[in-house]
Amino acid sequence: MKAVSGQHDKKDLSRTFVLTSSQNGSQIKGYYSLALCTVELDELPEKISKKSPSTLHCALIGRLAISKSFQRQGFGEILLIDAIRKAIESSKSIPTPMIIVDAKNDIAKKLYMNVGFEEFPQTKSKLFMSMAVAMEMIKRVDAM
Repeated sequence: MKAVSGQHDKKDLSRTFVLTSSQNGSQIKGYYSLALCTVELDELPEKISKKSPSTLHCALIGRLAISKSFQRQGFGEILLIDAIRKAIESSKSIPTPMIIVDAKNDIAKKLYMNVGFEEFPQTKSKLFMSMAVAMEMIKRVDAM
C-alpha cells in the first residue's frame, strides 16, 4: 500500500489518507484514497443524465480499507465520512458534482448505501452520491 500510494501521490493521481492508532502512531487502523474519475452519461440514472453533459468529472473514493484487527469497530464509517468531507471541500475549488465509489463486497456496499450512496443502473457495485446529498449528510452528522 505504501509504495503504490506514494507513487500515485508523486504522480498526482491520488491522495491517500491514513488513520493510525493514538497509542501507536505506526499502527495503521485503515486508509482511503481520493482521486478524480470520469463518468459517462449513459452510466448515470436517467433522472441525472437528462441534466448532465456527456461526461462528468467526479471525486472517487478508492481503496477504503480497515486493518483486520480494527474491523467492525466503526472505523470504516469514520474514514468514509472523512473522505466525503474532503471531497466536498475539494469541490469548492474543482467542481465535482458527484462522489463515486466501487463497493468491493456486500459489507462495503451496505456501509456506502447507509450513508446515502446509490447504485449505478448497469453496475450494481459502482455507487454514486451527488455533492448536494453529501453536503446534507454531513450537516446531519455534524448536528448529532
